[in-house]
Amino acid sequence: MIIIIEPNIAMNDWMHLLRTGNQFFSSLEYNEAEDSYFDALTLLNNQQESVFSQKEKLFGWLACHHNLSAVYKLDNQLQLARFHLETPLEVIEGYLKTTPPEESFFIELLKAYQTGLNELYLFEKDILETSA
Repeated sequence: MIIIIEPNIAMNDWMHLLRTGNQFFSSLEYNEAEDSYFDALTLLNNQQESVFSQKEKLFGWLACHHNLSAVYKLDNQLQLARFHLETPLEVIEGYLKTTPPEESFFIELLKAYQTGLNELYLFEKDILETSA
């Protein structure tokens, strides 16, 4: 069943769900943001082949994980927050190992990996500074 929120935007549109999650997050409605991010991530996980061949989907998938991490960090669920930072790195590492460097998408995978590492670094740095 597809639920229509606005004309031409279906609930199975991961970009719409991601934007909706961002709106909820900005409004401090974290439970609703979590639901939207999780739904978007689920849709993207069901399209794994295209996620790892299309830049927009790859970075959308990564954003879903990072946004879920931010929600869980605010709720002091640090293990779950860390999970959503580490898991994408592990998955991307697997694709980097099997994608030939001469393939054009290899660079996008490297950018996504670097973005993920930066987020994990900032997360760990903040946790250390907060606990000191």
